Amino acid sequence: MYKKPSAARGVQQTYEQLLKANLREQVPAWLRAMRKVPPTDSLVRDPSYFSTKGKLAFEGSSKDSVDAENESGATRIKRALPKGCVSIRHSKRHLRTRSTRPPKIEFPEDRLRRVFYKNHPFELSRPRIVMEPTGQTNQDWSQLTRGSSQVTGEDVIRHQYYLMQSKGMSEHDAYAQVTSEFYKIRAREEIEAKMAQQEARAYGARMLEKPFSATLLSLEKREIRGSAKAFELRKEEQRLRTATSEKMFAAAGETA
Repeated sequence: MYKKPSAARGVQQTYEQLLKANLREQVPAWLRAMRKVPPTDSLVRDPSYFSTKGKLAFEGSSKDSVDAENESGATRIKRALPKGCVSIRHSKRHLRTRSTRPPKIEFPEDRLRRVFYKNHPFELSRPRIVMEPTGQTNQDWSQLTRGSSQVTGEDVIRHQYYLMQSKGMSEHDAYAQVTSEFYKIRAREEIEAKMAQQEARAYGARMLEKPFSATLLSLEKREIRGSAKAFELRKEEQRLRTATSEKMFAAAGETA
């Protein structure tokens, strides 16, 4: 593949030629810096400027290529190969060099994070507090709970990694211990939220509801009432039919 030269290197060479031809008198500061630290080549791989179609040895002559393009797949003539030989298809795409890509960076916590969020997908939709109360990046992960701050999935992952590194526990044992503590914390939070809601209602507080949710609840209650009335009507009709049939059977027995 053709690689386009660096544009900055061309500027340096052009100015060096101007100095040699006495077309410039002073050497600028940027030229001294470029002499000490020359620019690198461009990392962008441009397409080739030269077409090699039909010029390589394994591509065949131009006449063969034209005949092959004119023929359909059904009437294409197969070349007679000696016994034991296999035809190999050459293509330019297999000859191209791969583009430069940055290496994949993966931390030890990434595998733990994938396992945890695969088993607990709803933790991703739970709101989080992004603000850092202390501003310290080096935190102690020896405990899952840190005072009054909320416990998130990232805390579980950090605490599990701490147990694996400091306590020498296996990944499975550390995961089982951390998740058991995590479930207890979540259960305590749900109980506290329910108790606070009951206490607020006991003091006369009224929970705010969204207009859309209130409308849906009213429609649902109306449908439930309508279904209950229809059920009662059907039950009454069934009772009348049963009573009528019993009277008819009784009258038939008396006449007989």
